[in-house]
Amino acid sequence: MKSFFVIAIFIFLMFVFYQCMNKNGSVKEAAYVGSEKCQSCHQKEFELFKISDHFHAMDTVSAATVKADFNNSRFIYAGDTAFFYTKNNRYFVRTTDSTGVKKEFTISYTFGWRPLQQYLVKFDDGRMQVLPFCWDTREKEKGGQRWFHLYNKEKISHTDELFWMGMNQNWNYMCADCHTTDYKKNFQVADNSFHSKWKESRVSCESCHGPASGHIQWVETKDKLVLLKGFSISLASKQLNWKMDAAKQTMLPETVIGNDTLIETCARCHARATRFTDEYVHGQSFLQSHIPSTADPVNYHIDGQIKEEDYEYASFLQSKMYAAGVTCINCHDPHSMKIKATGNALCGSCHSSSKYEGPQHSFHKADSTGNKCVNCHMPMTTYMVVDNRLDHSIRIPRPDQSLTMGTPNACNKCHTDKSVKWAADNFTKWFGSKLPMVKNYGELMYNISRFVQESEPSLYELLKNKQYPAIIRATAMEQFSFYTSDRVKTVILPELKSADVILRLNAVKAMNNYPQEVVLENVQPLLSDAVLAIRMEAMTVLAPYYLKLSRAGSKQFISVMNEYMQLQEKMSHRPEGFYNRAIIKNFTGNFAEAEQLYITCIQRFPDFIQSYSNLVDLYREQNRDEEAKRIIDKGLLRQPNNPFLHYAKGLWHIRMKDYTNGIAELKKAAEAGASNAQMVYGYAIGLFSTGQQSKSIQLLEQFITTYGNQPLILDGLISVCHDMKLEEKAAKYASVRKNVYGY
Repeated sequence: MKSFFVIAIFIFLMFVFYQCMNKNGSVKEAAYVGSEKCQSCHQKEFELFKISDHFHAMDTVSAATVKADFNNSRFIYAGDTAFFYTKNNRYFVRTTDSTGVKKEFTISYTFGWRPLQQYLVKFDDGRMQVLPFCWDTREKEKGGQRWFHLYNKEKISHTDELFWMGMNQNWNYMCADCHTTDYKKNFQVADNSFHSKWKESRVSCESCHGPASGHIQWVETKDKLVLLKGFSISLASKQLNWKMDAAKQTMLPETVIGNDTLIETCARCHARATRFTDEYVHGQSFLQSHIPSTADPVNYHIDGQIKEEDYEYASFLQSKMYAAGVTCINCHDPHSMKIKATGNALCGSCHSSSKYEGPQHSFHKADSTGNKCVNCHMPMTTYMVVDNRLDHSIRIPRPDQSLTMGTPNACNKCHTDKSVKWAADNFTKWFGSKLPMVKNYGELMYNISRFVQESEPSLYELLKNKQYPAIIRATAMEQFSFYTSDRVKTVILPELKSADVILRLNAVKAMNNYPQEVVLENVQPLLSDAVLAIRMEAMTVLAPYYLKLSRAGSKQFISVMNEYMQLQEKMSHRPEGFYNRAIIKNFTGNFAEAEQLYITCIQRFPDFIQSYSNLVDLYREQNRDEEAKRIIDKGLLRQPNNPFLHYAKGLWHIRMKDYTNGIAELKKAAEAGASNAQMVYGYAIGLFSTGQQSKSIQLLEQFITTYGNQPLILDGLISVCHDMKLEEKAAKYASVRKNVYGY
């Protein structure tokens, strides 16, 4: 009986495999068929799609698609006038180019639809660049129907890295994947050009559902053996049984079942992320093609509120909604993108109106803006001058924490004429007794960031408590990896095996500051991780220990390294494509190749200073001091005040035993990089070594007063005080280090 069962299963699998084969015997690959083929069967969904921003994400230029005034209009920005006009049904702009000269450029595509529209210019090398002049598509009475500059009142000259013809305004890399369907960047290193291809100039049906050729075939047969009706994924959530929680007066699922397939499908474009490959397979982990940013302090406030443009993903992952299994399409119609109900009715679909809507909860009049759920729980920030975005972390407003943490709050975004203390006092009066007794993650992140006695315990508490959002724990591991106490290590190491890919990725990043034996033992297995982004991160963390790897580890390292190198080569339209390869070549002993990659990077991207610094280090290690000096001086011609180059020049002079000029250069580095611990530490040690011990200690102590107890500065103080026989002071700073970092 058992043999019969095995044979039956085998026959069934062979039949399914046969169904997936074409006549030549190879497995059929799903192909894109175009969204127009969807509408005959899905007319209702297609009509909704046609009114969405996705439908208008990008388009060829025509009278029907261009919203701006190209009727010989002009716009003056920072004293410079741009002209917009048409000739022979084509659209043009006359504006400044990268040499500072006025030229005429042809508009090739529209970009976006509302509340603003941008325009693309195509160049002979395949680049498409985004013009900085945008059209405000809002109604005139709302301030729209006008030209404006993307950077508003900030002057961006033709030499600025944000100038419209530069790499940071390049459509092929920065924008295209999220405004087209089946996009392939196709950058060719040899001729330094793009050969980009895409199926549709919009975010089409297949952008989300995947290539539909299998579905088209299924429609003809309705074969029940074909899974998911011919698609590779299903975006539908599993059926959940939602019940009203009597105490919370909120609908909650009996069982939390997340739909990360849907969330990650949206995250492709609604996450701040780096796409490292043209290959994207629907349904696979987001991290097979992208590296999403955490809620880092550059783009987010320390408590996780949005600061810079964040595209929703890392915010939403912080929310209690996500934790309860809510997805994007619980609130948004997936085809029109519009919210499913207006005003408080949307929130009222899960949260009892009798408890949460009205003055009894909001302490604002029923018809006031203060009684609207989103104004308090999803405060708005404006990007790109006119684009209002809601914070999707959907949090409790905490003006009381604004007082201590300096973070924004929803109350003062409306009550701009009132003080933070006024808002905090009223909030505490209304809600103080109802707040959770445990610290929220914002408080813990704030403590960690201050480098004080509460820092290491707060990090440990945050990492060990899985009730805190995974995205915040991942952020803490990434941003505060220099806290390496034994107990912090005990909560990070298990995350290297976490089922959550973002936790796993950032646990690998956290390993950078641990001893060699810890890294080798724990990171080496991740060279075989199923997720590409994690394999590559493991490889870069292990690169300094390449010669210490086991035989099997070394073999797998080389395999991942080759994969990484190929992907980085395709990123060589940016300096990182050369720079990242050079680092790995250097670690693995391929010094000549590393040198050439740095040199090429400097030639193509002369303002990317990291390549100068690393090349100088390479020359120093090879005792090629004159070549090192030449590279330093070449970099300083580009950026005369760069602290890293002055630091390198200072060390060069000291190696040449020219201490006077060496200290002078280290001083310039410390002044230009006043918040950088390495710059200040280097200058302080230089002062100490030339007999200026008191000034050295003063400099280090001043840094701590201004920027907190950073470990490198504390190490400097402990060392200097020991050498000066100031044992009491040395013990004081050793105690501070122990209290702050746990070791």
